[in-house]
Amino acid sequence: MGALRKHRSMTMAEFLVWEDRQDERHEFIHGEIVAMNGGTVAHNQISGNLYTALRSALRGTPCRVFQENMKIAADDSIVYPDVFVTCARLNDQDRLATEPTVIVEVLSDSTASRDRLVKNTAYRTLPSLTQYVIVNQRVAAVESVRREGANWLHEVVTGEQGVLRIPALGVDVPLSVIYEDTETPFDLEGLDDSPDEGAEATEARHTP
Repeated sequence: MGALRKHRSMTMAEFLVWEDRQDERHEFIHGEIVAMNGGTVAHNQISGNLYTALRSALRGTPCRVFQENMKIAADDSIVYPDVFVTCARLNDQDRLATEPTVIVEVLSDSTASRDRLVKNTAYRTLPSLTQYVIVNQRVAAVESVRREGANWLHEVVTGEQGVLRIPALGVDVPLSVIYEDTETPFDLEGLDDSPDEGAEATEARHTP
């Protein structure tokens, strides 16, 4: 999802009041207001596929899945993740979800750097978070940063037989489901957006 940056000086509390009066959605990134633009067909399809898969898998549990229109607070920022799961109790009229367990962002050209760096850092400050998932929409590659004790395990999943595993929820989502009804290629060879870790494999490494 693209973003048009605006600069204003306000606190998080002031932003929540201001944003509630706007016709468009905005994020608040360390004091900077970012107006959210619409995403591509692939972006919306991938987000919808993940939302549907997670909601189906978690039906009957205390956990709830949200897509795009529910915001969370993390590290002095207020953002709208593409998809996230929280197992915390919420009221129907809440506008800010708490204690996300899993967060998913689908990369866009205009947000890729922020998703991989700024949001990655912010999300990992949340004590409730067990896994942050970054989904590439140009090639079939899913990155996962999963909490393991005091460390974070970084994994890259690719290939038509690849599976995104979410142990904290007891859920596995095949890449074939994540990219269903899109033209996103599974063959990463020769494509600039292919991950450094390589195609057709799952690689894991620990990061602090």
